[in-house]
Amino acid sequence: MVGLDLGSTKMAVAVGEVNNDNSLTLLALSQIDSSGMRRGNVVDMESSARTIDELLDGVERIAGTHITTTRVGFNSTSVATTINRATIAVTHPNHEINSDDINRAIQAARMVPISPDRSVVHIIPRQFIVDGYEGVVDPLGMMGSRLEVEVIIVTALTSALQNMVKTVGRTGTKVKEIVLSSILSAEAVLQPAEKEMGVVLVDIGGGTSDIAVFEQGSLVYASVLPVGGDYITRDLAVGLRTTIDEARRIKENYGYAHVDLVPEGEMVDISSIYGKDSRQVSERAIASIIQPRVEELLEILNAELRRTGFDGVLPAGIVLTGGCSLLKGIIPFGEEYLNMPMRIGYPENGGLGINQQYGPEYAAVLGNLLYGARVLSNLQGEKQDKLISGFISRIGYWFKELFS
Repeated sequence: MVGLDLGSTKMAVAVGEVNNDNSLTLLALSQIDSSGMRRGNVVDMESSARTIDELLDGVERIAGTHITTTRVGFNSTSVATTINRATIAVTHPNHEINSDDINRAIQAARMVPISPDRSVVHIIPRQFIVDGYEGVVDPLGMMGSRLEVEVIIVTALTSALQNMVKTVGRTGTKVKEIVLSSILSAEAVLQPAEKEMGVVLVDIGGGTSDIAVFEQGSLVYASVLPVGGDYITRDLAVGLRTTIDEARRIKENYGYAHVDLVPEGEMVDISSIYGKDSRQVSERAIASIIQPRVEELLEILNAELRRTGFDGVLPAGIVLTGGCSLLKGIIPFGEEYLNMPMRIGYPENGGLGINQQYGPEYAAVLGNLLYGARVLSNLQGEKQDKLISGFISRIGYWFKELFS
């Protein structure tokens, strides 16, 4: 199986193989500088397609396989979520709830007004209610006369989805499924206990930051903020009068989230914009450029949590992942700023058949493989007719409707 992550700064692909015991072996992982993408959207189809083609060609040589299909992570700023409920009568004579009843309930919950320019990406049941009894995770086989479902519906601009599928298609590779990137990242970095208690995942990419809130084991809210690590990089390039590449190097190796966290007297050699000479700049001066952008990101996140009613009510706090989560001092600064516990989310590699630990910048693409392996495992399980199992309950009707 193949997972593709199309970020605004980096594109990554992972190839894995599901073994007979349903374990997953990572065969290849590759990353390349992105092009033709902005804030999770394709803005130059030809440029993006060339870069994706180069990325896939390279990983094919490593894995020794030809890639024909892929699952793609999606993090467009057009992503939006809404919650809806629907109730149906159980039709079986003995009132045993079967898969058809579950399907009808989910289909009914799907019937909400959606703008003509948007399409459904996921429908994820939060809970089922059987004859008024709430909190049912799996009603299959239960007895009841009335079945109610509460779902979260994830939508995005149809054009953004179509452009992504068309761009990948130009490489000769078929997109078999599009999945919200924050769901994939959560697959790799969140623990079941965190999802149950209540946690917010923040995947800080180059051009966007993906937000996903989980409670009682299920996704309850998702959004994509139009801010990311590239804003810090550009500020450094301007403030230090250097190139974007040099600014990114400085950020990754010497950057601190807050001036007060920087050791005294540390100096850094910085190349000029023309690369012909260099000069020394203190790490505190570098941090003074970075800190306002980090504060802005944290304030936007805080405002988003307040707006949606999740501020101060998530016991497991915040899990930061993505490349920018490695910025020195961002955890203590973030905990103090938001008054919430915070940790860095690294991909859990126990399910990938490898010993090496990869950085949080690979969370989405490695989570893509873990997600795919779990989907396959559920399909091959004893209950192949089940329509719900955590995130596997997403419904892909939009894909057939959109591109058939």
